[in-house]
Amino acid sequence: MSSDRLWLLIGGTAWLLFFAAALNYPASQYPGLLPQVSSILIGITMLLATLLASERPYWPAWMRWVLFCCGIIFVGLPYVLSASEPGVKAFVALGLLMVALPVGYWIGDRMEKVTNLVPLAIGMSLADIFSVSHGFSRKVAEDVTRHQEEVAQVIADQAPQQGMAAAISQAAQLKAPLSDFIIVHLPIAGTGMSQPVLGIGDFVILAFIFRSAWVHAIPARAVFWPALISVVAALTLSQMLGIPLPALPFIALGCIGWLWLAHPRIRKLDRQEVVLSLAVAAVFLALIAYRFVAG
Repeated sequence: MSSDRLWLLIGGTAWLLFFAAALNYPASQYPGLLPQVSSILIGITMLLATLLASERPYWPAWMRWVLFCCGIIFVGLPYVLSASEPGVKAFVALGLLMVALPVGYWIGDRMEKVTNLVPLAIGMSLADIFSVSHGFSRKVAEDVTRHQEEVAQVIADQAPQQGMAAAISQAAQLKAPLSDFIIVHLPIAGTGMSQPVLGIGDFVILAFIFRSAWVHAIPARAVFWPALISVVAALTLSQMLGIPLPALPFIALGCIGWLWLAHPRIRKLDRQEVVLSLAVAAVFLALIAYRFVAG
């Protein structure tokens, strides 16, 4: 394995160590805000940095297939075994990263111009908004929210009598839905638990944006910082409103918006890209409007 590809191994190992450290932080029924926020920010930064570094080197087709299959195993095996312990979610997150890496690599490598990012970002953002409001992502969010509420209820009921450690162990016995295994969990320091944050779709769009940036000689910082800020903004707004919000539109439009402002060549769309962007936007906006009107 080349030194460039070693970053996936290094990042993955660091992620597992961080996850274990955050889960072993003393748990309490009333954890402090600073440990929780810090663990979220560190976890997101580590995952994005690992994905960014992993999209940079050349991956032969056979290695991409190996990564993809290993990722499926990392995600599928815990679900089949009904392993819902918080520590297992660290490996599930790595599995989702390994699935997204070759998919994003494949898409990013086939983008002939960096301006192809614009219609693709618009299309994926609107598709995700539609899915969250009326499609598959809505059911995923509902299933995950229901499971998280069940876990919180068990902990609230059992912690006063048995203590936090016993309550967390009992909550881990609840069978998690499949939806819970296709979302990246972050460890929340002070709770002994993890929380779902990013979906596999968010990882895929990050992967192809990072790969496209490398292929078209865009500085890594020009996509990493907008991506990180966009994810944090989505999580913050979701927390303030008290409802799950799709992170993918924040990521896609945040990254493309910054590139549009900072790199003039991203503005040089050809006629086909302009027409495609408008057509995609019109189709999904019409679908969203129709579903809202139809109820």
